[in-house]
Amino acid sequence: MVQTQAPTDTIVAKDPVETNWIPVSYLWPLRFILGFQFLSAWARRYINAPAKLDWYAKSNIAHKFSTMMPHALPPIRAMMQWLLLHPHLAWAFLITFTWIEFTVGLFLLTGTMTRLAALGGTLLSFGMLFGNGWLGTACIDEFQIGTVEGIGAMIFLFIGAGSFSVDHWIHKYWDGHVRLGKLDIHLT
Repeated sequence: MVQTQAPTDTIVAKDPVETNWIPVSYLWPLRFILGFQFLSAWARRYINAPAKLDWYAKSNIAHKFSTMMPHALPPIRAMMQWLLLHPHLAWAFLITFTWIEFTVGLFLLTGTMTRLAALGGTLLSFGMLFGNGWLGTACIDEFQIGTVEGIGAMIFLFIGAGSFSVDHWIHKYWDGHVRLGKLDIHLT
């Protein structure tokens, strides 16, 4: 019986499509702009037009709920109806929503706990999209915010921040995971 040995010097050529990839570090401008969008939404309400968060002002942003609600998709519509029936909780919701926008924006700008911030950004954006219905019947801006910012945030939810971030520094000292029983959550 003769045994044949496979040649060891065979080089398998890779498909050129497989080698074309974009490093995560090239996406930092997208992360920066996305973070700026969320941070500027906070600034528009707290710095530029604080009357939007004044419950008794005519320009209060909660008035948009009454125009958005008829077009909202069912899970968000029920929440909006409940908030309209409980106006002081609607005010607390808007304050919380605005500060979450601030946190998401700041964390995306700096690349701090990027995946957690991206989850928040995704939920905020798609909440805005579903709150206005798919076609943005109350305002076309909400449709653009929901789609573009939502998809942009999902990119960072899946891939993280890359090397130009605080997360990159955090990984030198902590793996970025939170373990709750069998659940392993990757925050950075």
